[in-house]
Amino acid sequence: MRSKIIAVNAGIVIVIAILTYVLLQTSLREVVANPAERKKEVAQALRAATAQLALDALRMERWLEHGANNESTSNVLGLGTPEARSEAATAEANRLRDAAVSEPMFAKMAPSLVLFVDAQGVAVGRNGSALMRGEQITKDYPSLADAIKSGTTGSAIWINKQRQEQMLASYAPLRSDSGAVVGALVIGTPLSDERLTRTSDLTSGQTLMFALIDDSNVSIIADSAASSDELKAAADPSVVAAARQARSSRGVASADVALQDRLYGAAAVDGYGKTDAVLIAALPSSLVGSVSGLLWPVLAIAGLGLVLVVVGGVLLGNYISAPISELEDGLLAIINGQSDLRFQLEHPELGGLVFRINSLLNAMMGVAEDTTDEQGRPSQGPSAQGFQDQDPG
Repeated sequence: MRSKIIAVNAGIVIVIAILTYVLLQTSLREVVANPAERKKEVAQALRAATAQLALDALRMERWLEHGANNESTSNVLGLGTPEARSEAATAEANRLRDAAVSEPMFAKMAPSLVLFVDAQGVAVGRNGSALMRGEQITKDYPSLADAIKSGTTGSAIWINKQRQEQMLASYAPLRSDSGAVVGALVIGTPLSDERLTRTSDLTSGQTLMFALIDDSNVSIIADSAASSDELKAAADPSVVAAARQARSSRGVASADVALQDRLYGAAAVDGYGKTDAVLIAALPSSLVGSVSGLLWPVLAIAGLGLVLVVVGGVLLGNYISAPISELEDGLLAIINGQSDLRFQLEHPELGGLVFRINSLLNAMMGVAEDTTDEQGRPSQGPSAQGFQDQDPG
């Protein structure tokens, strides 16, 4: 009996566990690995990152504009001799750099360059050293020449292997007392892994890669702790195609397929003028490693249920089969001649059956039923007993 009880209940547990697992797996797959939703998240991460970089550029431009209006700054290019201008530019650049470091807005992106250039785009002096003095900066960075000519603030991406420069630069015009533009003040913050990590932390927390794209390939300039697989995947044709599309449309584009359980997208970098730079984001193609791994507790609970079914089946089987076995042995003894045997079995479910079996045996053996209670007293009242003793005739 106990085996049947265990088999039936175990079958129920197994069927329920399988149905639960299948239904949850089907439902969760649409939630954690929905390609359309994951691509939306890629686009959101890229938009947030490009917006943060553009906001950084705007803040630096405003900070520079305020600094350029300072008397000590605006008077640097008005000194009489080139040597005096260069020395004053270096001293003022050091002061501005120290002031920038103490500003909260420059947290994790302390400027590496503060530079004064004259109206012809020639470097007058920079912070920290006498390097760059007399160099024609606008030859390598035409956007600076446009800003000086127009007298407006601006930002640009400065990447030059020959000059060993890789930074995000912002600049503001310097004016004389008459209001004429006499040069520009430039500040540059490193375009580094730390900068990309800061941008990622302030936005989506996902992997970001800053890249330059041309007709042949994509060159990763900086990344926010990207793995070697992610860096390798950035050169995949599908990611390159998305980067080119983002550059041409000045928007966001996603790769068509997932690469090594990652989805990739690219977005044009805004706020730094016309550039071939793009941001590439890499997000997990699923919110979890695997749906099956997420659902293992269902199987664990099913296993626990089977253990409880076995334990419960054994206990329930013993509860029923033990008194039945005792009844079977007693009846066999009566058949073999032990006619005075009566069952003394107390059982909540089988007690009534035992009483009737004993009554049947008494009737068959012609034995009067014992009508006394446990103390030997009659269990029937005197009137009822007297009535039974009367002769019907």
